[in-house]
Amino acid sequence: MRRPRTTDDGVAAVEFALVLPLLVVLLFVIVNGGMVFLDQLHLQSAARDAARVASVEPMQACPTALDGLSGNDVGTTSCELVQDCSNGTAEVRLTAVQNVSIPVIGSRTVNLDASSTFVCVP
Repeated sequence: MRRPRTTDDGVAAVEFALVLPLLVVLLFVIVNGGMVFLDQLHLQSAARDAARVASVEPMQACPTALDGLSGNDVGTTSCELVQDCSNGTAEVRLTAVQNVSIPVIGSRTVNLDASSTFVCVP
């Protein structure tokens, strides 16, 4: 007796074709998420440097932060000196707005915020 032969030819190719678009979108989300996270790290580093400068020379804090971010495309950036050395600490806040585009999902606006406080030099 012979058993009837079942054909599974092409099943793997069909499954791969169904899953491939989801994998590609997931890959783009991961890569763009990593890039946004890296931009957040750059923004936080610039805020920390600006707060350090503000503890010595408050008027140079924002130019230092914006100059530090000039090499990194973190989006439209704004700087604010929240507190000068009147209370013994200097605080700087940076915000950035950037557009992130992911195929199939579309374009999204991401808001990044960073702030840092540094003890003032007497």
